[in-house]
Amino acid sequence: MSLRELFWTGQEVYIMQMFLPVIIAVLLLAPALVLVFVLGFARRARVWKLGQPEDRSGNWQSRLLTTLAVAVANIRIIRPKEIYPGIMHTCLFGGTALLFTGKIVRLFSYITGLTTPPQSIYLYASLVSEIGGALIIIGGCLAVFRRYILRPARLDNKPEDSLVFIWAGVIVLTGFMVKGYRIASSDVVPPDWWMWSPVGYLVSNIMRTFVIAARNEILVWHRAVIHTVPAAIILGYIWLNRSRLQHIVLAPLNIYFRSLKPKGALQPIDLEKTEFFGVSKLENFTWKQLLDLDACTRCGRCQDACPAYFSGKNLNPKKVIQDLLKHMQETYPIPFSAKPIEPRKDMLTDVITEEVIWDCTTCRACMRACPVYIEHVDKMIDMRRNLTMERTAIPESGQGALKSLGTRGHPYRGTTATRTDWFQGLGVKTMAEDANADILYWVGCSAALDERNMKIAKSFAKIMQAAGVKFAVLGEEETCCGDPARRMGDEYLFQTICQGNVELLKNYNVKKIVTACPHCFNSLKKEYPQFGGNYEVIHHTQFIADLLNSGKLKVDSIGNKKAAYHDSCYLGRYNDIYAEPRQILKSINGMQSVELGRHGENSFCCGGGGGHMWLEEDPSKRLNTRRIEEVIQSGADIVASACPYCLAMFEDALKAKGVEDNVKARDLCELIAEAIKKDEPAS
Repeated sequence: MSLRELFWTGQEVYIMQMFLPVIIAVLLLAPALVLVFVLGFARRARVWKLGQPEDRSGNWQSRLLTTLAVAVANIRIIRPKEIYPGIMHTCLFGGTALLFTGKIVRLFSYITGLTTPPQSIYLYASLVSEIGGALIIIGGCLAVFRRYILRPARLDNKPEDSLVFIWAGVIVLTGFMVKGYRIASSDVVPPDWWMWSPVGYLVSNIMRTFVIAARNEILVWHRAVIHTVPAAIILGYIWLNRSRLQHIVLAPLNIYFRSLKPKGALQPIDLEKTEFFGVSKLENFTWKQLLDLDACTRCGRCQDACPAYFSGKNLNPKKVIQDLLKHMQETYPIPFSAKPIEPRKDMLTDVITEEVIWDCTTCRACMRACPVYIEHVDKMIDMRRNLTMERTAIPESGQGALKSLGTRGHPYRGTTATRTDWFQGLGVKTMAEDANADILYWVGCSAALDERNMKIAKSFAKIMQAAGVKFAVLGEEETCCGDPARRMGDEYLFQTICQGNVELLKNYNVKKIVTACPHCFNSLKKEYPQFGGNYEVIHHTQFIADLLNSGKLKVDSIGNKKAAYHDSCYLGRYNDIYAEPRQILKSINGMQSVELGRHGENSFCCGGGGGHMWLEEDPSKRLNTRRIEEVIQSGADIVASACPYCLAMFEDALKAKGVEDNVKARDLCELIAEAIKKDEPAS
């Protein structure tokens, strides 16, 4: 290791003369720079505080660990289909961290005299900062190529984006030029300098080759360049408070205050105390929902993930957040002003529009894709609540479903079936007949009242009977779980239904519930506890997989079939149930399982969630037909699902595409019921 300084020999006095004014200027300006940041942040925080209170303070250890994992390790940024932008962001972020670490260590090592022996810290800091600068250049080139050459549709280029690249490029490149000038003007260049300053050493060689200048002229250029860097940093710091680089601070803050409540559990409204229903203006959002707007990085991942946007609907989750942000900036434009500019635009009709709000199927793909934990779905439901409960601005087909739900206990307006028709002749008992049953089978409206989906209920009952499970149903006492009402914005109706069901289940002392509907499953498991309903809730795929694993259920073959399993949104993204359905398919002899292009966490919505099972839509923009096209392309004979909504949507789509004779939509429990060995009793 060289004991020489990385400054040129014999220029210590010059160095002090050159750096001292810069250091003094930075130290004097530091309080002002801090004040600029504090004022900019305070303005934003003041606007956030206008939102409704919400406690996001619990479990700080988990919050901090996740923030570090996302902001530092990039765990939500580097994903299989996002390798390029993941590497780009890692280079930029990691390079910035290394550069600043090296520069800070070098600054203090010079002030404290560590540039004279021993100088290991100084030398290693120099290398670290050079590696950081190189990574920033690589990441910046990747970013420029992607943004201006590849130009993916989800990215919207603004002038400020170009200024970011120019600002960062000036700082890094001038830093390398400073070091290159310094080395180029040295009398003697030790042979190991390239180890501690590889990029600077390369620049110095370029200087010697192409710059025909005396040493003093190089020093003049060096002085000019080195004074450019602090100026660029200071101007950039001030501008940082208004540029997209805000996300360096706001994104980690938003990640830290992410929701820790169960995925899919909507926030209830205190109907007795609230002064408004849902959200119709900015101040009705919570402070965290307003922070979301500022924290959005405009990366567009939510846009790419949104099935409604992909299908040609007007909903674009990225645009929703950006439109709300623009509305917030227009409404509260003056720093430290707590009074909005009036009259303001109607947020639900002029800023977002009712059509966009009703386009959302609540599939949660946008929230899973967002690297900074922005909560799109909750905002859409809150706005929908206001449309439904205060303005009665709900599509006509939705109004009919909610009316039926309130008067008949289910959303199927035209059905003449009863909740006991499906199990006639099967020997299934009701809880009124056998209150000591080990398990309550919550059938759900679709499986009980829809003629096609009754086959799901019958198949699952046969499976439990074959496995010797002691179960019962509620029969005529069962009503809807309330999920359609809550997702369509009628919180009052949901709470009325929920509280009635909780009381009914309490009377029967129900502890364990199994259901075939992911929407019932999610509501009973995650939302009923908000109203005192705490049960062990199991989805039928989990239950069947357990029966297979324990040997209580044995299955054989149903012939050589090729099946593609579709991950339901409320089973997969909402409840992370991916393995059990695939295990069920594999248990059937001769069944070949194929994966659709979008599966698992990236699965494409069937289009039935968020109340869309009962909403009329433009046939050319239906999500179910887009999904069935993927099934057809896979070459599968069967599209297997574990959700009655998905099954109904796929049946319609297969008919619309004219392929119902070639591709069949089946629930997993139908396949298992068909494959049960008839010659061996269950153990």
